[in-house]
Amino acid sequence: MFNMIKMDLYRMFHTKALYIIWIVLAAAVLFTTSMSREDLQYIQETSQENTDTGEAAAEGEPQEEERVNLGMQVLIPTQAGEKVTLFDQVYANLQAKFAALFFLIFTVLYSAADIGSGYIKNIGGQVRDRSALILSRAAALFVYTVLSMALYIIFQAVCQRFCFGYLILGDAVQFWKYVGMQTVLHYALVLITMALAVILKYNVISMTLAICLTMNVLVIFYSAADKLIHRLGAESFQLIEHTVTGKIALLSMNGGLEEYLPALATAAVFGAAATALTCIVFRKRDI
Repeated sequence: MFNMIKMDLYRMFHTKALYIIWIVLAAAVLFTTSMSREDLQYIQETSQENTDTGEAAAEGEPQEEERVNLGMQVLIPTQAGEKVTLFDQVYANLQAKFAALFFLIFTVLYSAADIGSGYIKNIGGQVRDRSALILSRAAALFVYTVLSMALYIIFQAVCQRFCFGYLILGDAVQFWKYVGMQTVLHYALVLITMALAVILKYNVISMTLAICLTMNVLVIFYSAADKLIHRLGAESFQLIEHTVTGKIALLSMNGGLEEYLPALATAAVFGAAATALTCIVFRKRDI
């Protein structure tokens, strides 16, 4: 098993797509950070104009929106007059599943790269249990997720210093707790995407579904399911609150155990279920 993990890690770090994804991620972080600076300046200027003219200051503040919207919205939680912290930027990008989009694109490319090739056929015939190939791939993707999250934070810190001229971390304890929990949730989402790529075997379909996950397209399905469940008597039930993408979007900056434990349980259940299903399908499939 250890040799399989080494083999998958070797294959991952020798994949050009890995470094292309990281370069594009760095460029995208620079873009979103610069846009955040423009948005904050606009909010501050509008707020100041409203104050000077005696108008309601609320007109210059962001309007309250739905907690989860269709599409991707990167909105920093910083109020007018405050300095943007690294925590604010990381929270805005992670809850919007901006970084997750890049994680999932590489996951599809990496997971489906050897499906149907002579390589996987030769390796698959040499192992006693082919599910070990999936477990080793999952281990390699864990390394990828942790490393990519660390690189994202570094990219964000550099862009924060470049665009705003200062770098303030924010609440360090809450920051690292939040990043740790989001890393676990992102890894569960990566495992779900790996399952899609391996089971479906078609990159285009798998990539489309992965993008739909990050763009909250399934919110339409969740809303329909919620209406049906509400008719059965559970009026307070919200399906999205029990999904990995929902937990990523709804995780608060100052959450405690009462919020993190359910999120951890959701990540564990979905991640384990996706991996188990992938192992079963791959073990029975004719490769």
